[in-house]
Amino acid sequence: MKSFLIALSFLTIFPLPRFEFSREGQELSASASWFPFVGGVIGLFIAASAYVLSGIFTPGPIVVIAFIIRFFLTRGLHTDGLADAADGLIGTTNRDKAFKAMDDSAMGVMGGAVLILFYLLCYSLLTSGITNYLLLILFFMPVSGRWNIVLAGTWFKPARNKGLGDLFLSGLKKHHLIKASILPFVLFAVLFFIKPDVLWPVALGWLTAAVFSVLFATYAARRLGGISGDILGAGNEISELIFLITFVATQTLSG
Repeated sequence: MKSFLIALSFLTIFPLPRFEFSREGQELSASASWFPFVGGVIGLFIAASAYVLSGIFTPGPIVVIAFIIRFFLTRGLHTDGLADAADGLIGTTNRDKAFKAMDDSAMGVMGGAVLILFYLLCYSLLTSGITNYLLLILFFMPVSGRWNIVLAGTWFKPARNKGLGDLFLSGLKKHHLIKASILPFVLFAVLFFIKPDVLWPVALGWLTAAVFSVLFATYAARRLGGISGDILGAGNEISELIFLITFVATQTLSG
């Protein structure tokens, strides 16, 4: 339970007791097993809010409000990582400049442009005629994103020994990924028995998101000599977007 509370406190704005992490960061790394569960909590909160709002608004405003809830619920943690990673990986040409840009508290042109494009694409996809699956997608996106954080963090070393993200990465092991995969397995099984028609697009979206998560982490590791907390945050956002793109594409092609 302590590991779950650490994960919930780390990934969300929920007011929970503050935890002190050891120098080795085992507690924080151990909490990674619960990241998909926290993603499920986030997804349930967003999907429930969207369900309530569906009796008042059309899909457009619902999606925008879902974005707002998502941002404040997570303190913009991964959004900040996406912007920083864009500034570092796109806006610079070498490792030192990349880290300098990523550590800068001011957002650069590349970060701002990527965030605008990211939300525009998410909005267009979520309002593209998949209303019947909107709640399902809003739930699964954060679960997929948090699982992919553990996936990338397990297979790639930290780029440097600095910050909470590197502390988290240094203690991640394969058994954390195995434990983190329990919830996705259960969710797939539930879909198989309750709503088998969406199991295929969800599973394909999950797999595609995982592939892109690893590809992005591989590119970042080659540029930076490893990955960082910002790269994990950006990977979360990219994973959610790829899951969404794949799901919508699958439904469009099958329709």
